[in-house]
Amino acid sequence: MAALSTNLKSGILASTAGVFGSAFLWLLSFKAMAYWMGPEGVGLFSQLRQMAQAATVGATFGGTNSVVQGLAERKEEAARRQFRATAARLICLSGAAMVLAIAAAAPQLTQFFLSSQAPGLVATVRWIALAVMLNVAGTYALAVLNGYRSYRYLALAQIAGPAALVLLLAGAGWWRLAPDPRLLAAAFVLCFGVTGLIGALGVSRLPGLEALVRLQGLPKAQSRAFVRFALSNLVAALSTTIALLLIRSWVIEAKGLAFAGLFDAGWTLTFNYTTLFLTACSAIYLPLLTAATRPEAQKACMLKTAYLVLSASILICHAMVLLQAPLITLLYSPQFEASGRVLMVLVIAVIFRGVSWVYGTMILATRNSRVLVISDVALNLSLLAATRYALGSFGSLEALSWAFVVPNFLYLVFVVEYARMKNKLMRRRQIWPFLAAGTAPLFYMAFASAGLPPAYPELAGFLCMSVGLAVSVAALFAYKKVVL
Repeated sequence: MAALSTNLKSGILASTAGVFGSAFLWLLSFKAMAYWMGPEGVGLFSQLRQMAQAATVGATFGGTNSVVQGLAERKEEAARRQFRATAARLICLSGAAMVLAIAAAAPQLTQFFLSSQAPGLVATVRWIALAVMLNVAGTYALAVLNGYRSYRYLALAQIAGPAALVLLLAGAGWWRLAPDPRLLAAAFVLCFGVTGLIGALGVSRLPGLEALVRLQGLPKAQSRAFVRFALSNLVAALSTTIALLLIRSWVIEAKGLAFAGLFDAGWTLTFNYTTLFLTACSAIYLPLLTAATRPEAQKACMLKTAYLVLSASILICHAMVLLQAPLITLLYSPQFEASGRVLMVLVIAVIFRGVSWVYGTMILATRNSRVLVISDVALNLSLLAATRYALGSFGSLEALSWAFVVPNFLYLVFVVEYARMKNKLMRRRQIWPFLAAGTAPLFYMAFASAGLPPAYPELAGFLCMSVGLAVSVAALFAYKKVVL
């Protein structure tokens, strides 16, 4: 048990280092873009990245979750090899189809997602097809490393690609190269190519069997079960990615690339890096929750993760609100000062998102395909509706940000109730008091910034941060009391 605990802690550290190292490097890449191309460049960079991510999610059946879950539930190496053979063939075929589709429909995709028909942008989208091909290979390799809990190679692969990206963008800014969208596409090709190369190296170091076993696939019944689960995971993950892609395209069409860049700066500092933090947790949490078959073990796993995520997110979000001006100037540039209005609101949605992810993972762990699809599609349809209404009726950065808060709160209510239904040991009082106390100061500061400022802003900020710190510490104590 002690050895298991040591290995688990080592895995957590390596996984966290990989994801946060990657997050820091992506942050540096946005910093380089902000100084090189300004808000318009950041808007274009973010949209191209989202397009590549959407295509990768589609080609890999929803990202890494399907492969990680399939490997985690198989203990014998022969069974894992059979699963990998089937998964690799399916992902290879879907990846090839996706790349050909992007290359063929580049003019239409450019017009729809970038509101332009410029030849340079069309060529850029065609180059993105190559980046997608490399990203599909890298994503599959990362999923295999995660499934085998090979966290060191996983961390190295996660860091190496963004590091190459930062070097290229920093060099372009240093040499004052003319802003060219094709250079951005080349940067993505380099980033995903390096990640795929390191990931393939890590996979090659995994335990091996004879070639005969390596080439065999799953039996037909197991293959059909995997495809059904993978397709449901694909629909759920793709609905999220496409929703964000559509939202960005609507913002670009209605307000232009500069407005999109300002919004994306606030979104990146909140949602994007929260997602990366949750990805780090997922490398440990999903396999553990999948393996937990007793209600007591499920409850302990969920609560321990929920309290850890809540403690970290409350502390970080409160600090970001208080330090928003120097933070945005440091990580972007003074041109992005308006992004602070986005950050003030999105931190609330981020806390809801973090906790709902913990509870929602129960849907993945129990392989409830129908609920997975319906819940994620409903979430993203409500997000699209709220965003469309905010853009059409208000058109401000604040209104666009509030459009993310309401759908994420409703989804949080749903997944908490779902977890209670599946596990009778779960209670509402175990999480809602922490959430209410942790977000109340953020609601106050968001409304105060939109209306009349408080009479003593420094004192109000200090009191809000004190409340946030107290709730964060309380959640950390609750985390330590739960025993796995």
